[in-house]
Amino acid sequence: MPPGLYPQAGPRPTTSRAEQALYRALGTGLPEGWTAWHSLRVRTGRGFEGEGDFVIAVPGRGVILLEVKGGALEVRDGQWLQNGRRLERMPREQALGFRATLLNKLKEGGLRELPFFAVAVAFPDTAFSVEPTQGDVQGALLGQQDLPYLSDALPELASRLLDGKRVPADDAWIAALHALWGHTWAPRLTLGDRVRLRADELLPLDADQVAVLDLVDENERLLVSGGPGTGKTLVARELCGRFEARGKRPVLLCSTRALATALRAGGLKNSWTVRQFAAELLEATTQTVQDGAPQEQWTAETWDRVPTLAAERGIEPVRELFDAVIVDEAQDLSDSDWTFVRALSDGRPLWAFMDEGQRFWDERQCPRELFPASFKLPGRYRCPDALARFADQYRAATAGAPPPPDGAFDELRVVPVDDEAALESAVVAEIHRARKDGARPEHIAVLSLGGQTRTTLCARGDIGGVPVVRADDPDAHDALVADTFLRFKGLERPYVIVTELARGTKKYDVRMHVALTRATVGCVVVATREAIAGDARLAGVLGDG
Repeated sequence: MPPGLYPQAGPRPTTSRAEQALYRALGTGLPEGWTAWHSLRVRTGRGFEGEGDFVIAVPGRGVILLEVKGGALEVRDGQWLQNGRRLERMPREQALGFRATLLNKLKEGGLRELPFFAVAVAFPDTAFSVEPTQGDVQGALLGQQDLPYLSDALPELASRLLDGKRVPADDAWIAALHALWGHTWAPRLTLGDRVRLRADELLPLDADQVAVLDLVDENERLLVSGGPGTGKTLVARELCGRFEARGKRPVLLCSTRALATALRAGGLKNSWTVRQFAAELLEATTQTVQDGAPQEQWTAETWDRVPTLAAERGIEPVRELFDAVIVDEAQDLSDSDWTFVRALSDGRPLWAFMDEGQRFWDERQCPRELFPASFKLPGRYRCPDALARFADQYRAATAGAPPPPDGAFDELRVVPVDDEAALESAVVAEIHRARKDGARPEHIAVLSLGGQTRTTLCARGDIGGVPVVRADDPDAHDALVADTFLRFKGLERPYVIVTELARGTKKYDVRMHVALTRATVGCVVVATREAIAGDARLAGVLGDG
């Protein structure tokens, strides 16, 4: 049995997002030569049962039993609270009980020479700079801030907990632990067994998302809908793999260049905007467009006609290269775009993913007659719950939805300035604040509610001296992005700064909803006092409502 993380293809079935987060972190941060098992369950001959969230074997040193507690953890008046509710047991208590059960199980199996078993706790959803002073937790605690650096944090934890403890003559105990983990595993359907996520995926597929993929054999054409953060793009990417496994050659089309660029950078090489793909086809077939002018000189009217022209002037060469079509952000495709998609997918599988609530152009409609079946993704995962609930107030389908309690929460701040001239310095201050708090440039996006012709901050190569790039820049994945909300659709960043609210003169609620739902950790809205006063929802967060 080689060392490493088990299960190798994904965590055992669990509803705990915290355990899933720690599993992903161990996937890249487990020190070389160590072994970790998720969900080790045992039952002794005397009837005692127990489960360890994570059991980590440190060769030649001992074992760390790691209990995972999700949600927001804090201590008030000596009581541990989880999401504001008192914990019935202290953080390490369950793992301490499991330690005794596990030791008994190993002894029942004939293992007499055992290493020291230390007990620690992990809070994957709670970040802190100073650990609690409670005696049994001190030095035995990992927080959210440690997850990206487990390769350093785990050896330090092992030194604190295992140095000087008894060490068996050999590592037979590691094989015994692995046997227990395998023998007690209940053969339920695991996420990793059904779908092998790419190494850089942020989220594992949930049951609803996997259910969509399971429909690939039964539906040549399917329309999948879901709100922001429900995993539409993630499923679309995985769908490409499903088609390839069945001998198909899929192409993924979307409406925004930045999303197509990001998908290609993530390994999905056959990902394009509809218009990029149509333009490449026209040039490959030596078709003249706009009197032979290069693409960078094409007018908006020309780009609008390019998909139709490609469909009319010979689409067969590219139809020979691809035999399955996947469309993401389908609500944003124009009639001309759909003309091209129809021609490309004629007689072939066609799946589309859309969010009707984020449709920006009223005249653009998804031709539902192309899809005899549909599926709706109910869950959402990108945004923190409180921020998602706030963003719901800008979504037509959920207008009037209740905001988070008291209208204030940690995931959203509103920063007022006196006038638009002060926006830039305020945005720069928020960038520096995020950087001082540990964010890297690639964690941050500055999004303007204005369009490309109206934004000032997001049209240059820097904001107040801070270098920025557009969302479709080849180096965007390593840089601070500054762009319009529309060009950033389909993408996400941990920390989003929304600004230039007054520049968005049309469909303000849609613009705000798109911008807010790009954040995976937190968001700050930098706006003039006048713009905030005109939006009761923002004014309520600021305390002026």
